[in-house]
Amino acid sequence: MVSAFGQAGLGDVVQSWIAPGPNKPVSPDQLQRVFGDTHVQNMARQSGMGSSDFLSQLSQHLPRAVDGLTPDGRLPDEGTVSV
Repeated sequence: MVSAFGQAGLGDVVQSWIAPGPNKPVSPDQLQRVFGDTHVQNMARQSGMGSSDFLSQLSQHLPRAVDGLTPDGRLPDEGTVSV
């Protein structure tokens, strides 16, 4: 996910969630750019929401979720995160 944000020109945004300090916001349109239409539609369908509602909710909750998973300013080791 971090690389997808970087490729979309939003590396500084995702890094703010990982690093200690304030989290930069992300808009639904930015998330659409990061994940792409097909992936967003699949995630929205799995959540039972429409794409725009899903992206709106994701833009509100993703920064806090990533921040909570990286309390020491580091990404967890692969395979150690469960949801």
